[in-house]
Amino acid sequence: DITDFAQAATAEDLPATSSAGLHGSIGIGVGTRPEYEGAKDRKTRPAPYINLFYGDTFFLTGMKAGANLLRYQNEQGVTVTAGPLLALRGGREQDDHAALNGLGDIDRALDAGGFVRFRKQGWQASVDVRQNLTNTDQGATVNFSAGHGMRVSEKLRLRTSVDTTWASSDYMKTFFGIDALQSAQSGIAQYAAGSGFKHVGASLMADYSINREWAGFATLRYKRLLGDAADSPIVATLGARDQVTASVGVKYHF
Repeated sequence: DITDFAQAATAEDLPATSSAGLHGSIGIGVGTRPEYEGAKDRKTRPAPYINLFYGDTFFLTGMKAGANLLRYQNEQGVTVTAGPLLALRGGREQDDHAALNGLGDIDRALDAGGFVRFRKQGWQASVDVRQNLTNTDQGATVNFSAGHGMRVSEKLRLRTSVDTTWASSDYMKTFFGIDALQSAQSGIAQYAAGSGFKHVGASLMADYSINREWAGFATLRYKRLLGDAADSPIVATLGARDQVTASVGVKYHF
């Protein structure tokens, strides 16, 4: 999934001050990640960086687009935003890795849902719910995250975050289950994967300002697969529960 090339900035990083028109950052880098979710082998490929806003309402960040339609701030300085969300879900091809041979391809898909985000100074937390629209057998996910950003120096900014995802039974069966036909074609034992939390993760992201327009970025993300996802044969036997993703690149701010 391209979203596992963790972005150095996300939709939660909406500037505190409003800006009219289109603004944000675009860039390119190189990243390394597991060949599929749960793989022990890795691949390296270009890592695009997209973090765009229109005004302080609409955003496109990574593979997600949404709108901050509801906004509230209390006396303690906590800002709450909420709105609709669209997201591209990465697929999987059985040719991606020998462990997937015979399991068939999983198409890329479009998710729709909504989000709620909480922000106070450098602290942020969010919850989003996504239901697949284009492939009904890919189910739904609920994603939770919390993080803190801080400026280390005039040029360097760091952000740390933790996250976890709950996935429906349809999602888990599609990405981690092995049905009778797949078992016959691949030689892997049948496996029934049910709903539950599929991973916990932690990320470290850095921005280094080169000048007013240009900056370098680097990300490091660790993810531990859980429950039925971790026990799937393509993870426990043919892959690895521990997943690491990293990227480095440059971006242009406008």
